Amino acid sequence: MLEAALILLALSSMSSLGLELTSEQLNSTKKMFKIGIGVCFINLLLLPLFAFILCKVFQLSPAISLGIFLCASSGGGASAGLFILKAKGAPGTGAAMLSLLNFISLFTAPVLITLYAGSSFSELEKALRVLPKLLAIGIVFFGLPLGIGLWIRKRKEEIALKISPYLLRISNLALGFSILYLAFKYWEQILEFGFPIWITIVLVTGFSFMSGIFLFREKPEDRRSIGIVSGIRNLSLALLLANEQTGDPRVLITILLYGFLMYIVAFPASLFWRRWKNVSI
Repeated sequence: MLEAALILLALSSMSSLGLELTSEQLNSTKKMFKIGIGVCFINLLLLPLFAFILCKVFQLSPAISLGIFLCASSGGGASAGLFILKAKGAPGTGAAMLSLLNFISLFTAPVLITLYAGSSFSELEKALRVLPKLLAIGIVFFGLPLGIGLWIRKRKEEIALKISPYLLRISNLALGFSILYLAFKYWEQILEFGFPIWITIVLVTGFSFMSGIFLFREKPEDRRSIGIVSGIRNLSLALLLANEQTGDPRVLITILLYGFLMYIVAFPASLFWRRWKNVSI
């Protein structure tokens, strides 16, 4: 049930993002090389380091720390498309940054996990074996719906404008169901984890969502997209790597808990971005 809801969320949110893209917005993404470097640095180096430090400060168990670190190392969650639209971000910037993070995370996340665990590089080879599967998932659930949405917007703009609100409703329903499902199925584990783990995850997600304000000086709509893209992690990548590295159910539940709290934080974060259209720094 949860897997189906998350797949529906990914497909509908990325399709919706594609339907919002215009030729102008796509042309503007060509000038984003420096921004892309900065976004990758924050999401794939700074955020994992921040998560690692927090786990040490709160003295979390190795399994819990690994789950949080996996989430922090996995950038480019497809459901970010929904929150970019909610926050009135720039669809072109959001699509470009999502594509970049989604692709690069496939290579950097296994390396970061290997270094984090202190494993030999034979373990890295083991983690990279799932790369073809990850690439296939990225194409099917990320690239394909985004491309279809973009094609419809370019060829049939009237149809794109008509179906976009329905796709957003589907995304909202799938997201709501996912959050409720996680809350009801894992409420005992969530309560057992306790405040230190909750606080660690909320601090990591809070920092990632707010990075667009403090670390960039671009247009407000671009900074809103950067903040949302940085905040929504690629939970599919994190779960696959967790299964490859360890079968510990505590790691998997930690990733699901991260997703639950991430979406809870994403709502006020996207509303904040939507309200503060011209945030100054």
